Amino acid sequence: MKRILALVLVFVTALTMVGCARKIVTFDIDGASKILLMSGSSGEVVEITDAETIAYITDNINSMTFSRHESSRQHNGWSYSLRWYDSEDNLIEYIVVMSATQIDYGNYFYNEMDADVEIDIEYLKELLGENQ
Repeated sequence: MKRILALVLVFVTALTMVGCARKIVTFDIDGASKILLMSGSSGEVVEITDAETIAYITDNINSMTFSRHESSRQHNGWSYSLRWYDSEDNLIEYIVVMSATQIDYGNYFYNEMDADVEIDIEYLKELLGENQ
C-alpha cells in the first residue's frame, strides 16, 4: 500500500512539474499611441494612430492567453508583425503573428489556449489593403 501511495505521489509531482514548466503569456498592452503593422509577405508597413483601431487590435491581443511551445529561432516565415509604441515613441511590445492562433514572441512560438479565440487576421489584411 505504501508503494502505491508513493508511486501516486511521484506521478502527481511529475504532472505538477510539467504543468508548471509550460509558460503562459498574456499581454496587457494599454496606453499605446501608435502601432506599426507589417506584412510578412509583401513587406508593406502601416502606421496606425487612430485610437479606435489601436484599441481594437490591442483588445483582440489582450483577450488571448498563449501557451509556449518550441523555439522559433530556426524559423523564417511569418504573416504579420505588430509593434506598439507609447506617446514618446518608446516600444511597448512586439509580437509576430504566425496565424490566427499562433504568435512568435521572445524567440518562441506561442499558441492560443482557447480554440474559440483568434487574432483577427482579416482586419490586419484590411488595414494593409490586402483584401482588395
